[in-house]
Amino acid sequence: MKATTLMALACALLPVSLADVPAHFSDRAKELLADSVSLTPTEHPLNVVYFLGNDNEPVADYERRLSELMLYVQQFYAKEMTRNGFPGRSFGLERLENGNVKLHLVRGKQPSREYGYGQGHNACLADIREYAAANPGALRSEHILVIMPSFYNEEYNDMSPGGVPFYGLGRNCFALDYAHFDIKHLGQNTPEGRLLTKWLGGLAHELGHGLNLPHNEATVTDKAAMGTPLMGAGNYTFGMTPTYLTLNSARLLDRCQVFAPAGDKTEFYASCPKPEIQAASLKWEGDALALAITCTGCDYVNVLVQDPPYIVNRDYDAVAFCTERVAENQYKVTIPLAELAARQNTGKAEQGIDVLLVQPNGNRYRWRTVFDWSKLKPGDSIPMNPAENFWGGY
Repeated sequence: MKATTLMALACALLPVSLADVPAHFSDRAKELLADSVSLTPTEHPLNVVYFLGNDNEPVADYERRLSELMLYVQQFYAKEMTRNGFPGRSFGLERLENGNVKLHLVRGKQPSREYGYGQGHNACLADIREYAAANPGALRSEHILVIMPSFYNEEYNDMSPGGVPFYGLGRNCFALDYAHFDIKHLGQNTPEGRLLTKWLGGLAHELGHGLNLPHNEATVTDKAAMGTPLMGAGNYTFGMTPTYLTLNSARLLDRCQVFAPAGDKTEFYASCPKPEIQAASLKWEGDALALAITCTGCDYVNVLVQDPPYIVNRDYDAVAFCTERVAENQYKVTIPLAELAARQNTGKAEQGIDVLLVQPNGNRYRWRTVFDWSKLKPGDSIPMNPAENFWGGY
């Protein structure tokens, strides 16, 4: 192997530091990225697509602005992963020679109005699939963040952007761009600053969904210590007040394809035998629920405790817990009543416990048990039937 090739390979495997940001980045970006943590190189970078209808153009200076914002979000994830015990882990991003993040510019076949908020994602993803087919190897993972310029009409403008898809959809997620989508406004109590918290926080939150994360809320203790979980209401606090990733989320990201370290050849999301729940018990022990699970084929077993209805976008109150592996295939967790803010505030009789089973290749399963607090006495066991309410791909 040639020396230059060896040198290039060695450089590719070194931890990535963002302390020296590109010279053309803004002073605000340089300031915010100055305390960057070193990143573990990844095997499969996140695909970032800048998508246009056939009748519009990119928002001015989009390459620099979005590069600065994406590197900031990447660092947020890396710092939170580090705090949660996964040092330097974040989603990978391809970089250009000038230091910008690689944005795949994809122009759709239809006018921008055909890619609107409701069902526009379908036409958008169809056009992206055509782009991928025409450019083999361009998209290097199964996770795609799509950014579209805001609509500009009588309803939407740079101080009230919108109109385009803005949500997570499986391993795809959508965000928007507008003229004030600029890191210089981050943390400022100004109209532009508050707008940036909403839309950059929204991007970071919807990206979380595209990286396999469900909604989750903090325990009472964690909320007091660390603020708002990104996958709770963090899209409204990001950059303004303390916002963080729960350990529950970090463990899911550890088994996400675009977080896999360079050299990791795991066949992420490939078909494999689903986990088998061999035994489970849930007991009310006076001031806490004691949950014990015996199951096969998992790297992690996470838990969410939530109020009805158990549907997407009504689950922001799902309080996150993590089991401890106590023996081969055996997991336990204690859930103190004092940590369930929703229970304290509402006193609802019914609650659900979701057990989230995470396999080594990132496949995920969810198993729900619903119970009635009003019927519980200390020492009572809550029936758990592994054959009921068990599904994959949550």
